[in-house]
Amino acid sequence: MKYLFVIDYADDAERKRIDYLLEKWKERARISKLKGLTFVIETEEVNRFAEELFSKLNPESFKKVETFVLWEKDLQSNIQPNKLVLEYQSKEPLDTVKKFLKYVFSKNNIRYYSSDVNSAKYFTLTRKGRVDIEVVIKPTNKRTEVKLLFSGYGEAVEYVAEKLKEELELLLGV
Repeated sequence: MKYLFVIDYADDAERKRIDYLLEKWKERARISKLKGLTFVIETEEVNRFAEELFSKLNPESFKKVETFVLWEKDLQSNIQPNKLVLEYQSKEPLDTVKKFLKYVFSKNNIRYYSSDVNSAKYFTLTRKGRVDIEVVIKPTNKRTEVKLLFSGYGEAVEYVAEKLKEELELLLGV
């Protein structure tokens, strides 16, 4: 079965990650990058549109027109992200823990992208994939509770969590 993926990537780095994935999958799937003009048209008059389109094409281009009937398939609701939670209780004060996390995240190319009253959200991009990290820090009874919620696809979540676990356990005094 053939699938058409339409991806509106954000930047050249993201496009390169997608190209790398396509290269990786070329042994397991037949992948063809589309050349020329690609578009989706929704109409009840597809034959009239095609007739007008064909009248505009050179003979060689006319022979290369491929048309597919599409229906949207929601893969995102079928494929759930992997989740992992790391929790720590440190004897260090809240400000020290925050500075330490900022240092560890910076060192591991983990970037901030939003926050609310209860948590801060970060992400990192690795060769294994993207991982989102939600951080909740609370002071309680002379301790500081730290909860990191990792979310992503494939093996990236476990990879990033294991990488951070070593540093966090060492420096949070767990």
